[in-house]
Amino acid sequence: MKADRSLAERRRMEREQQAEIRAALAPRHFAAMEEEQAITAYWFFHAIEAGPRIRAILARMGCGSVPVPATVVTAEPEAVAVAPAPVPLPVRAGAPDLPFDMRERLGLR
Repeated sequence: MKADRSLAERRRMEREQQAEIRAALAPRHFAAMEEEQAITAYWFFHAIEAGPRIRAILARMGCGSVPVPATVVTAEPEAVAVAPAPVPLPVRAGAPDLPFDMRERLGLR
């Protein structure tokens, strides 16, 4: 029962239990990540390998005449206008907080 153990003891037991769970899940997580990376590498390799064949098929279909875009050269970037520093809101002397002043300023009293 909960009343039989102190709060510190219950928290220690929960931390140990969570650490055991994390330790059990970590190898499965890394195995799944490695498998996902292997599958991605497999598909990427085959996509690169099949590229010339796909382009040849597209050329036979009449889609091969798509021009390759030339390197885009951009002009010098335009100067970014710097925003002026915000004007501080007028605050009455001894104001407890800004929201009160905002309500007063906006006429929301």
